Amino acid sequence: MDFLRVALLCTCLFFAQVWSLPTNCILSKDLMKESYKLLETAGGLFPVQCLEEKVAIHFPKNVFKSENMDQVHGVEKAVYQTLENIDTLFENSSDPESDQWDEEKWKDFRGLIYRQIVNSKCIMNKSEAAQDFPSREASLKVYFETISSTLKEKDFSYCAWEIVRNEILHTLKFMLDDTTLFKSSEFEILSCMYMYVCMYLFIN
Repeated sequence: MDFLRVALLCTCLFFAQVWSLPTNCILSKDLMKESYKLLETAGGLFPVQCLEEKVAIHFPKNVFKSENMDQVHGVEKAVYQTLENIDTLFENSSDPESDQWDEEKWKDFRGLIYRQIVNSKCIMNKSEAAQDFPSREASLKVYFETISSTLKEKDFSYCAWEIVRNEILHTLKFMLDDTTLFKSSEFEILSCMYMYVCMYLFIN
């Protein structure tokens, strides 16, 4: 029993060395799923009357892709930047008409996006293997500037907002489908739980 206790404590010491990130440096897949659900159900299907107004907006899918685990931090930063861009886009735009979307779900969506930004803000302090982030950031800037321009050019009309909602839904869905993205975050959560066990063992 003493040998097992010593082994566990040694393992804890190892994790103490590799675990240095605060608990708010994680991306929550559950919160992102909830954000997607809120925005999706805030309105309905893409309106038939808006099909003729729909414009082609190039989606930078490579921004959220990583060829190996060394690029995960760059992708995490891109996701955080995307959340900030979504928040800024809506912050700088007038809200949709109350009879256009479900107002309560719209407000909940906005609040949940902001919550994710706060919860994961120190992801931007990560420096490991994120040398490719500037190129990802540049692609995101062009993408969101195009979305913003579309909204303004169409004078914040019903169809303009539906085009924007469709684009944001597509973006969230793409990030959610990238399961590799959340592996490191899930590992960090498990590591944090493990550290609590370690603290208990040391105390007792």
